[in-house]
Amino acid sequence: MKHPAIILLYAIALVSPLAAQPNQPVPKAELLKLTGKFKEASLSKDIRILWLYGPEDHRGGEHDYIRIKELFVPLLKKIPRVSVDEAYQFPSQAQFDKADLLIQYLHQSAITDKQFASYQKFVNDGGRVVSIHESCIIRPIDRAHKLAGCIGCSWKGNKDSRWSKFSRNEPLFLNTKHPVFAGLPKSIRFNDESYWDMIQRDAVEVVGAVGTPANTETQSFAEVLNSKGVRGQAFWTYTSGKGRVFGTTTGHFTYTYHDPLYRLLLVRGIAWALEEKPEAFMPIVFAGITDDKGMVGTKDTMMNYKNRKK
Repeated sequence: MKHPAIILLYAIALVSPLAAQPNQPVPKAELLKLTGKFKEASLSKDIRILWLYGPEDHRGGEHDYIRIKELFVPLLKKIPRVSVDEAYQFPSQAQFDKADLLIQYLHQSAITDKQFASYQKFVNDGGRVVSIHESCIIRPIDRAHKLAGCIGCSWKGNKDSRWSKFSRNEPLFLNTKHPVFAGLPKSIRFNDESYWDMIQRDAVEVVGAVGTPANTETQSFAEVLNSKGVRGQAFWTYTSGKGRVFGTTTGHFTYTYHDPLYRLLLVRGIAWALEEKPEAFMPIVFAGITDDKGMVGTKDTMMNYKNRKK
């Protein structure tokens, strides 16, 4: 049975199967059934977030690393008890030392052994990470294995790993038995992109997978994940030492970050990584994308953007 709050959202979202199109805006009243009451919510401690970004490398509207940093850093700063610093291409040791959570959305530059050692120590000592889309790709393969040690999953190589766009015809299934997505619908639909068949460390738990039109919500998440044609590693969790990582291979298009349901998944991941209740981050789901009629989201494909190097 579908989550009651998502039935209307599906009816609105399933307008076009085209990959490069955002979902239609959805009613705030329906989203509130998924976010819960959050006006009085607060974090249990001060949180220092470090946002890692790099030069943009696609046409406008795709891999807009700087644009997304400029969107989310101000949103995060509005959350009481949250402070945010920024790093370009790779953090300094001083930034690692101060950060509680590293959020990375970039095409990874060359990372030295010394830098990888700093990254792995950050995680193992209790640092938290949220890794988005192409942040899991680095070459060559020896670098990829080191990156997987830090975040759980990484690109195995063009001959072994795979990528593809997916449309609303292919549901994104969530493991709602995992705390990160507990209480959410069993599936959500987007037009975006994901990677799969990547290096995966033993401590990784895949919690999101792009299904096929043949998959249904009557199946368990494990059944979906093991079905033919399903693309795993859309979302995962990972622990290493004292650290926690929430990763996703989705987040290709800029309009996806203006989708309230996608924002909901990201803030749930942020909260899980920090071992905080998610309510304090829920204002981000609605901020800047709610109109005067109470509809939340965007109709803009956002493809008219000019990339920047920094």
